[in-house]
Amino acid sequence: MSSIKRAIILGNGESRKGLDYRKEYPDAFVYGCNGAYKEYPDGLVCTDSYMQHIIYSTGYCRENTCYFSEWSPMPGEVARHIGESFGNPIVENDNGDNEFAQVAGSEKYTYITWTHIEDLVVSIPEVKVSSGSRALMLACEAGYEEIYLIGFDGMGSKNVYQDDKGYERSTPRAEWVNERKLIKEKYKNIIIKEV
Repeated sequence: MSSIKRAIILGNGESRKGLDYRKEYPDAFVYGCNGAYKEYPDGLVCTDSYMQHIIYSTGYCRENTCYFSEWSPMPGEVARHIGESFGNPIVENDNGDNEFAQVAGSEKYTYITWTHIEDLVVSIPEVKVSSGSRALMLACEAGYEEIYLIGFDGMGSKNVYQDDKGYERSTPRAEWVNERKLIKEKYKNIIIKEV
């Protein structure tokens, strides 16, 4: 095993299909983004409220570490009142016997996500960047010496989860490339490689 502290950031581009990144980089901490929860990364990063709602509703967050932007559950009756005040149609998961909920919205919908006290969601400050760029920032802030970006295929590429719920409006954007460029410039002391 290497003494170098390594991380992998999984982009969801098709170029990573068939790559056994756990075997290739056995000592690396794996950050996944959005739909990559299906692959059980070591930490999942999601900055989109709709996708957060989808992921949480699967039960994934009860046993797996997730980094969600501005995640702050509140008493359910408060969440419902705030959600209704937005004036958009409400989408919510089954509340079971849960007393707390996260409320967030998009232009068209308000998401009320009923939460469990014992979940493994870590709230991270919102930064206006994509989930992949936010994962890269977290890895840089955590002190990894080498970071490998896998499956960041760029403009015009297909997503390995393209046909899954949550990706209805997701296409690679030019600003994502620029976000990563700025992060690399800020953390010049870290080796960041696109694989």
